[in-house]
Amino acid sequence: MIVLLLAIAIPLALMAMLTVQDRAYAGDDAQRRVSAAAAIAREHALRVVQVASAAIDRVDDATAGLTWAQIQARRAALQGDLRRIENQQPDDMTLVLVRPDGRAMVSGRAEPAPLADLSGLESIRALREGLRGLVFDPAPREIFGEGAAVLMARGRAPEGRPPDGALLGVLKAEAFLSEWSRLAGPNGRFALLRWDGLTLLRQGGGPLGTLAQRDPLRLAIAQGDTRPIVADPFGDGAAQLVAWQRVGDLPLFVAYAVPLTQVESTMVVQSSANAALAMGLALTLLFAGWRIWIGVRTGTETLERLQANAAELRAEIARREVAEESLRNAQRMEGLGRLTGGVAHDFNNLLTAILGTARALERHLGSRADERTKRLLAATVTAVDRGARLNASLLAFARRQPLTLTNVDANALLRDFMPLLRRALDESVSVELALDQKLPACSADAAQLEAALLNLAINARDAMPRGGKLRVLTRRAWLQEQALAGNAEAQPGPYVAIEVRDTGTGMPPEVRERAFEPFFTTKGPGQGTGLGLSQVFGFVRQIGGHVAIQSTPGRGTTVTLYLPLGSATEEAVGGTAPPPRIQANSGVGWSVLVVEDEPAVRAVAVDMLQDAGFAVLAAPDGPTALALLKEGAQADILFSDVVMPGGMTGVDLAREARRLRPSIGVLLASGYAAEALAEHGGAGEFEIIGKPYDVETVLTRIAAQRPRRALPSVPAA
Repeated sequence: MIVLLLAIAIPLALMAMLTVQDRAYAGDDAQRRVSAAAAIAREHALRVVQVASAAIDRVDDATAGLTWAQIQARRAALQGDLRRIENQQPDDMTLVLVRPDGRAMVSGRAEPAPLADLSGLESIRALREGLRGLVFDPAPREIFGEGAAVLMARGRAPEGRPPDGALLGVLKAEAFLSEWSRLAGPNGRFALLRWDGLTLLRQGGGPLGTLAQRDPLRLAIAQGDTRPIVADPFGDGAAQLVAWQRVGDLPLFVAYAVPLTQVESTMVVQSSANAALAMGLALTLLFAGWRIWIGVRTGTETLERLQANAAELRAEIARREVAEESLRNAQRMEGLGRLTGGVAHDFNNLLTAILGTARALERHLGSRADERTKRLLAATVTAVDRGARLNASLLAFARRQPLTLTNVDANALLRDFMPLLRRALDESVSVELALDQKLPACSADAAQLEAALLNLAINARDAMPRGGKLRVLTRRAWLQEQALAGNAEAQPGPYVAIEVRDTGTGMPPEVRERAFEPFFTTKGPGQGTGLGLSQVFGFVRQIGGHVAIQSTPGRGTTVTLYLPLGSATEEAVGGTAPPPRIQANSGVGWSVLVVEDEPAVRAVAVDMLQDAGFAVLAAPDGPTALALLKEGAQADILFSDVVMPGGMTGVDLAREARRLRPSIGVLLASGYAAEALAEHGGAGEFEIIGKPYDVETVLTRIAAQRPRRALPSVPAA
């Protein structure tokens, strides 16, 4: 064991020691190289500036005894003198005489144009304020041409007079870049800086700017510390090893930078060699340890094998326990799904029977019912309605509730829904509506849209514990393809937008990004399930829309629902209004075959249809109903449950009935609603109504299924 530990510890220690030494050497070497490059570039820049300064001195000597009026009079001759001086310089440059008001008077070259305005340059302003010596600025390329880079300026001092005007020397970028290209190593770059951090020229192009006040390079220049530092003088967003040098006594500095990754790559090469050396030593020590280990393991091999077998057996037992637990969980979830479906079906049958009985009592008693009886019957209907809503919520949570898409007037829906919305909020929360009066209709499920708006309002209320304002507005919107990235259900184009804005606490970015995830919530235990926004998200995506959220901590949250446009030929509805009432005796002259395995539900259906004037036949299952049809029983309409015993579903029965009687109308009913058609077939083939159903709904849907023939004249009720 000691040898094995040494086989690991010694190579690691050796590798660590060598790596530290190599990193220190590589770092020192990189600093020496960047410092040397910066020093050479400084000497070159000093030579360029000195030669240019000498040319400026010659211009000063040539014009020292002249007033500006005399200079104007001799402008053509002076321009020739300046051109000769320029042509004698080793570097391409432009010499310019500038009047005290900042206008260019004489230049050796065609640019700048006479009287070009240079008063906006910082160097010109500084000279006019009495600054002496050379001043540097980036050369305006729109005045001096594309190649111009650095502008040198100093005050003009005629003999026997105070300084007035300025002398400029404009250097081309190539005066510096040619030498920099020779000096720069791979990925290395030079820059010429002014004392205040302004970049006058940079290798590789890019926008010129000023280093920030706390930039490491600017701080080092201010402190006069010429040791290489880590900074980002080019604004690339990547760390650079930077060395800088001052150009003589001038307020001018040369900086040279290489990417820190380039320095680190050298260290990686050295580390690889160290790792190879350490690996060789480790292998040697491991081989020695292995030989020693073989010698001492003879007596313990059997015990180790038994221990290994026992450990493997325990691991296998643990794996099987995990697999069995997973299987039990899967079976439990499957059973829960089946139980939920069965309970929903039976619950809807019970509700249908209760609702039908209550409605039958209402019809039977009519005007004879006293107020107490009416109140009790109304309470029964209300309870059934609440139970149906609860059942629908359970099915919706299990993704078994279909959507009924209609043309919806969002403005009307919001106005009708506003009283309920206000009751769901605290009194400390004010609600404001802002509606686009020219808003087109949208395609949506009105009930689900109301539920989505209620979810958003409750979330907004919880985000404003001390009160605030909830603003709901509608508008027209056009979504581009980039706005719908990741949403395959929606298409670019026009939408109806509903915005829900609050003035609550808002959300930080990490919470906002996960806001639509199911079961994600920032509320405390028992205060929220995390399903509200995910249900809104799923509903909007299901109808082909889009949902977006914007939130800032302390400034509130805005959730925007983008709903697809509705049909231009259909009338828009404002909300979940009940269907119109059906006239009494609307079924006179028609016959209906009712097929329902639940006796109470069958009795209710038969009773309500008979009260409406229909001639009714009833059957407990599909085979019995099919036998009645084959025997010639009169039936204009088939009203059947979907899920029934006897080996024949309502869909199978409807298809056989249509085969026997092609003109027969078909209306199916199920506690699963459209889920039943998807499971048993027939989706899009037959009409279906969900349980529990009310008499008016059934009569309306049955009336729509009556075969096309002359109807008997029935007086209005």
